[in-house]
Amino acid sequence: MADTPHDQHQLHGLSTKLMALLRLRRDPEGFPPSVRDIAEATTPAGQRKPAVSHGTVNGLVNGTNHNPRVSTLTALAQALDAPSAFLLPGPAWDDLTALTVYRERPEAREALRLMQGLEVQDILEICTMLREARHRAGLPEDVPAIPTPPPGVDQPREGRPRRLSLNEAAERAADDLEGL
Repeated sequence: MADTPHDQHQLHGLSTKLMALLRLRRDPEGFPPSVRDIAEATTPAGQRKPAVSHGTVNGLVNGTNHNPRVSTLTALAQALDAPSAFLLPGPAWDDLTALTVYRERPEAREALRLMQGLEVQDILEICTMLREARHRAGLPEDVPAIPTPPPGVDQPREGRPRRLSLNEAAERAADDLEGL
């Protein structure tokens, strides 16, 4: 079975996975939650102190903290409404869509258990039947490993200017000097 472009995605580290989740969790104005918002969302019910500090969240998002505790990953996953397994290292845990279906649909877990012990050809036949069912339902045959962000997520927003790249800043400076 050939790899689809979605199967070839490369999510390596925790920071990259957290950034992918942030892109999917935009507020109505299109802004991602701040590290303080995420930290506050880790506060256990009935308590005032978050389970994960905003400094820890910031370090994980920026990639400066590489070794979080399991409790930290669990709290972050809950705060971002994602399966905890997605935040684990390794390509086996990069498929957010599959992990979400596994977490939310007991029928899917049963289907996977029933595949235990089947030959590869039998599993491929099941996949073909699922693609046909998706087609009948009017759904696309391919399902991306990371859901597509909502419309407008990557569009510039008023109120917060986009940071210029080094080349853009140099070009702007050169243009300003030419005008003198």
